[in-house]
Amino acid sequence: MIVLLKIILGLIAIADGFSIWSVFKDFQATRKQEGYDELSIWRRFRFNLTSFFMIAAMISLLVFLIYFIIIKISLG
Repeated sequence: MIVLLKIILGLIAIADGFSIWSVFKDFQATRKQEGYDELSIWRRFRFNLTSFFMIAAMISLLVFLIYFIIIKISLG
């Protein structure tokens, strides 16, 4: 059961890694668009802050999952 749990956690960690990569690439692509420079300072700040917190939350989830994959888990 524990091996199955670690396999599932590993698959979720891999999916989270792909999600982090996708959000980061989307963040970079959005900043390179020509309409981004025309936004007000507040909207750019809000976009950057939202993107930063999304990436930070997904990285913390990834670290949490890797922690449970690495540590030794026993029943009882």
